[in-house]
Amino acid sequence: MALVCVSAISGSQTNQIVDGLNSTSNLTQALDDAGAQNKTVLLLFDQESCYYCDLLKSDVLSNVNVQKELNDNFIVVDVDVNKDSQLAEKYKVVGTPMSVFLDSNSKEINRIEGYVSAEEFLATLKEI
Repeated sequence: MALVCVSAISGSQTNQIVDGLNSTSNLTQALDDAGAQNKTVLLLFDQESCYYCDLLKSDVLSNVNVQKELNDNFIVVDVDVNKDSQLAEKYKVVGTPMSVFLDSNSKEINRIEGYVSAEEFLATLKEI
């Protein structure tokens, strides 16, 4: 779901997966911010040349309702599985795209495996 990601655990880089969606590549800062702001962390795992990752970006993450929910209630971290394989391994990512939801203590609370429609994605966001 991310086009660029230096590392999800170092630096304080802010970047956008798609226009209008706030995201970062710094997991440590995201967890701190999530605790301070009472938000959930969303790890978006993707990789280059992934058809369904691109589809998730264009159809789901570009949806204004999905963006509003994410920007209001989540800290989004983009993770390129090829550039941060340790994090992908830690969360048992076997394919992309993968959306993993964490509490501010790094505990997984939900996940979406693969591509889902904007409506399904939004429904999951609202359940969390």
